[in-house]
Amino acid sequence: MKKILVLTFAFVMTAGMAFADMMVAPNALPGKITQFVNANFPGAQVMYAERDYDSFEVKLNTGVELDFYANGDWKEVKTFQNFPTQILPAAVAQAVKGAHPQAFIIKAEKTWNGYEIKTSNMMEIYVTPNGQIMGQKFDD
Repeated sequence: MKKILVLTFAFVMTAGMAFADMMVAPNALPGKITQFVNANFPGAQVMYAERDYDSFEVKLNTGVELDFYANGDWKEVKTFQNFPTQILPAAVAQAVKGAHPQAFIIKAEKTWNGYEIKTSNMMEIYVTPNGQIMGQKFDD
């Protein structure tokens, strides 16, 4: 009985460590992530990168925070200046600009049915991939 308990404990600890966050050297990031950073944030450097069992978290020296799926596709982009709207479908970027022309995008997150966009006027806007605004709310 003692052996079973010890083996179970060892298995649980090993499984927990397998899914723990691991630091990743910037030059060890997948090529797709490196290409995304270089194309959309020229001149920025990766200051911090971490891998979880299903995602990557990357922070740049400009304050930009990026989350990626394990395959290298972007999941979330947070920035407080110069958001690269070219990463969004044109219809999504146009819908947000049309709804809030005085604001700029500071965060975009892919959701199961489209995008959740946060703007500088603290609005969260839910947009389908074809640019239809499904809802919005003030987020303080």
